[in-house]
Amino acid sequence: MNKIIMIGGGKGGVGKSMVTMAMIDALLTDAKNIVVVESDDSNSDVFKAVNKLVPCETCNLDDQSGYINFGGIIEKNKNACIVVNTAARATSGIVEHSGIIADVVRELGRELVMLWPINRQRDSLELLKTFLDKAKGYNGTYTVINTYFGPQEKFMRYNLPLTEDEQKAEKREPKIRERVTGTIIFPELNDLVADKLIDNRLALWTADKSGQLTISERSALRQFREGAKKALEVIYAKS
Repeated sequence: MNKIIMIGGGKGGVGKSMVTMAMIDALLTDAKNIVVVESDDSNSDVFKAVNKLVPCETCNLDDQSGYINFGGIIEKNKNACIVVNTAARATSGIVEHSGIIADVVRELGRELVMLWPINRQRDSLELLKTFLDKAKGYNGTYTVINTYFGPQEKFMRYNLPLTEDEQKAEKREPKIRERVTGTIIFPELNDLVADKLIDNRLALWTADKSGQLTISERSALRQFREGAKKALEVIYAKS
């Protein structure tokens, strides 16, 4: 079990918490040994939903001390896949202190992966570009297109093809989609179901038997879980 899986995004409202929950769900289904790290102390939805179900740690990643503590969590849990939900404000800390985690991961022979959910707004891609330009030590970075914000083809800023001049140019700055390791198309979870999960602090894998969902909502949840597991397989199948 070798991966430390960070869920970034650098802003609120891109779906970090749901991607984190789906990643945990997929790893548990695949019988992985995991530890969840919640770094969003201002809106700790993931921690509140799963802390009684899986091993959890909290760790503020705003400053260097937080990254030193995070490194200790990685070192303490050498045999677990670690899933980290980051705060909306996390990009600057991830960039500034990524070298600390890179050193820990390298010395332990582990693999550090970033999942970066995006919406269709310009600043979402700008934050991803900042991360790609400056962060150190990541073995892979995957853009997560959250189709809650529309089908894949509507993510024009990410999918925009090269212009004719760019195709002819010998030197040009690569498009964002050319710089990432891969692109994950993440399914939409219906608002009716998502709201109940959040309001009742339910994990994806316990909501079905919670008594909080109707039959049709449970059906929609099962479809989402299956779609999310398939989308994230590129990450967890190799963990």
